[in-house]
Amino acid sequence: MKKIFFTANILMVLALASCNQKAEQKTEAAPTPEPAKIEIKLADLSEPKDFVCGMPLEEGGIADTTSYEGKVYGFCASECKAEFLKNPSTYLAQK
Repeated sequence: MKKIFFTANILMVLALASCNQKAEQKTEAAPTPEPAKIEIKLADLSEPKDFVCGMPLEEGGIADTTSYEGKVYGFCASECKAEFLKNPSTYLAQK
C-alpha cells in the first residue's frame, strides 16, 4: 500500500511539474519582427532637398516623404515632414 501511495505522489509531482513547464512555455512571447524598410530613391523626389531645414538629401538618407500637388517631397526626419505639412506653400515659396 505504501508503494502505491508513494508512486501516486511521484506521478502527481511529475504531472504538476510538467504543467508548470507548459505554462511557462506559453507565456514566452515570440520575438516581434522588424518592420520592413522601404527604400526611398532620390529619383522619386521632385527635388533632392528637405524644404524645411534646407538639408540636401542623399540616397539612403531620406527618412520620410509626402506628396503635395502631384509632386513627391523628401525629408531628413519625420519632424521636418510634420512641419512641412502645416503649411507646404510657405516652404515651397522659399525655393
